[in-house]
Amino acid sequence: MPEVNFRFFEHGEDQDLTELLDVIKIFRSAFKATAAVIGVKWDEKHPCAGIDKTCTDAAQKEFLKTQVYSHHPTSSAAIGGDSDKWAVLDSKFRVRGVKNLRVVDASAFPVVPGAFPVLPTYMLAEKATEDIIAAASAWKI
Repeated sequence: MPEVNFRFFEHGEDQDLTELLDVIKIFRSAFKATAAVIGVKWDEKHPCAGIDKTCTDAAQKEFLKTQVYSHHPTSSAAIGGDSDKWAVLDSKFRVRGVKNLRVVDASAFPVVPGAFPVLPTYMLAEKATEDIIAAASAWKI
């Protein structure tokens, strides 16, 4: 089994976790206030499960550290030039060293394109489509 480690919280762990916790506290307060206005109890599921439950900042940070993940991992099979020893793909999305295999997804980005990579991925797919159609048109049947 390959080990998948996105290296979350590798640098600046406490600052990142503190900021995530601050956001949770803001939303928790807003949800509780809204629930009170409409006459229901706020029943939190995690990180502090239960109605009107509290837990320590340390416990919440530990929960975040082990449960928070990015929904948009990218850049694991980057496109790059022939001189880039880490480039998995060439400019036509072909996997280097493998015949007849292309990768056309967000893993092709050489760097993470931002927090929400769907639009850059659409653009990447448009370019790949042109390359694939051009290659298919050159085939002799």
